Amino acid sequence: MLTIFTPTYNRESTLERLYKSLKNQTLKNFEWIIVDDGSTDNTKNLIESFIKEDEFSIVYKKVENGGKMRAINIGALLATKEFFFIVDSDDYLNEKAVEIIQEEIVTLPLDYAGLVFRKVEILDNGSPVKEKESFGEDQIDSTPINIFYKKKILGDKAEIIRTSIMREYPFPEIEGEKFVPEGYIWNQIGENYMFRYIDKGIYYYQYLEDGYTRKFSEIIKNNPKGMKLYYSYMIKTNIPLKNKIKFLIRLLQSICYERKKDRRNK
Repeated sequence: MLTIFTPTYNRESTLERLYKSLKNQTLKNFEWIIVDDGSTDNTKNLIESFIKEDEFSIVYKKVENGGKMRAINIGALLATKEFFFIVDSDDYLNEKAVEIIQEEIVTLPLDYAGLVFRKVEILDNGSPVKEKESFGEDQIDSTPINIFYKKKILGDKAEIIRTSIMREYPFPEIEGEKFVPEGYIWNQIGENYMFRYIDKGIYYYQYLEDGYTRKFSEIIKNNPKGMKLYYSYMIKTNIPLKNKIKFLIRLLQSICYERKKDRRNK
């Protein structure tokens, strides 16, 4: 039914929390695939200790460091279940997450891309930053663009996508770069498929000092072609003019960084 996929890089310190949340699931009809993106810490030995416990199916693959997007593409190819759920190595799940997903999947139309749940930001003590970041309705059938720009539902979300569609829409792999925003793929999927948004928080996360969100300026400098691809795409979508202007400014930034990077590499 479900592949839970985790790309990881030097997250030995947080992986055990995620593993415990999977071990405590009320339903265990899932596989956990971990693509280790060239970790230099004790990740391999830690995962091997999880595998020895034999609580559920775990597939571990270590690759050369190539970034999260390449890791996702590899994970989608390794997946053997119908649905694909990306859970980052520094996050974890509600113990009923898999059960809730299964309950919703059985009513999902066959031509829908998948399900989307709320993510819940937590503090160091495990309590939520906000009691509830509601979608406003129990269930909404929509697309990522409409949800964000028309419904104004802006919080982080947990997407569970059909594995076949993940393979149909792989992330671009750009030489010398490691990042393309996930929205680039989710929005493209939304051009051809509907998503079902469920107003339940099943995924817990924290903003870490070395996480992608906190390192945005560094990401755009190191991945200008990937960011340019995303901003160029977003300018062409049906979104408000003020947002297009913001993306245009960032597109110009990306082009500047790309030129600087090309000059350095000559």
